[in-house]
Amino acid sequence: MTDPSVISLFYPFRSEAMEKAALGAIRSGRIASGPSIERFERLLAAEIQRDHVVATSDMTTALTLSLRAVGVRPGQSVAALAFACLSTNAAISMVGAVPQWLDVDPRTVSMCPEYLRRHLTSETAAVVLYHVAGYPADTEAIASVCREKGVPLIEDCDNALGARYLDRPVGQHGAFAVYSFYPNRQINALDGGAVACMDSGAAERLRCLRRFGIHQASFRGKDGEINPASRIDEIGISAGMSEIHATVGCTQFEDLASRLMQTRANADYLSERLCDLRGVRIVCRVPGALPAHWGLLVMAADQARLLSELKTSGIDCSKLHLRNDIYAGFNAKSAYLPGTDSVSAELMALPCGWWLDRAQLDRIVSVVRRAVGA
Repeated sequence: MTDPSVISLFYPFRSEAMEKAALGAIRSGRIASGPSIERFERLLAAEIQRDHVVATSDMTTALTLSLRAVGVRPGQSVAALAFACLSTNAAISMVGAVPQWLDVDPRTVSMCPEYLRRHLTSETAAVVLYHVAGYPADTEAIASVCREKGVPLIEDCDNALGARYLDRPVGQHGAFAVYSFYPNRQINALDGGAVACMDSGAAERLRCLRRFGIHQASFRGKDGEINPASRIDEIGISAGMSEIHATVGCTQFEDLASRLMQTRANADYLSERLCDLRGVRIVCRVPGALPAHWGLLVMAADQARLLSELKTSGIDCSKLHLRNDIYAGFNAKSAYLPGTDSVSAELMALPCGWWLDRAQLDRIVSVVRRAVGA
């Protein structure tokens, strides 16, 4: 049972339709695979306006498969933000590559196109663009740099479903775009991920790779036994979305737009009432960007004090990410990242989700204003 006195930063969507769908899948006996997976892929393709979508077990495997598909090999460099979730950058290590840490623009908390231009090298095999907290980056400028340098771009839209850039859904500029359906994302499929692909050939390759490299149509003969004539030229992994996850996810697309609209309205309300404060700055949007708002991002001069005041008052908030360049396990070279330094010291995510009412929003405003002495 959720504590009603606590204002949650994240809230897993749940409904009777989800419960009914999950129970139906369990009772059907088709738990690992079934028709809902293809239906989920069709619904997502329509939502993000890309024709070819492959559902996976989670976002990290989706990104791992995408890195393999663009040709990243062990020992190569993949450019990515240090300020990101481990679920993103772990995929780089999973293909044997090494992160090349990139900086953010502290005004927008997004990948800096000029920093990218200056630091891409002949050793860079791919760029992973993370849309931080559902705030679209300057994707067109970043994609232009990647085209100029001949480096493939993968968009990490893992908490940006519903975000728009230049009046189109995010995920339009990369060779691949990955999405997450972890419980605290815009669609709660209990878990799961997906890859939006450039064409049907790429999608078919990923469908094989998500099931050990098996071509499903030819893997078994008419007698049901494994067909020795079915070729497996590229060994994949176990990364398919289950029927239960897909059927639960399918129930949520119909009201996704209304939840996103309420979240944006909440973010706008908080922004209007906090924009005059000294010591607190609302993070700027990239021109042409409409965030999905995994949280409302603000920069606080006294981050530690504001975090403490909010949490003591029962308001969940977060620094969002711990920079990944501190982890020795990546075996990556250190880099001068002044934007990341600033963001790490000041960034906070405030609750603004669709589940909050006006009284809760006013409570957030009151605590923030009191904490900064306004």
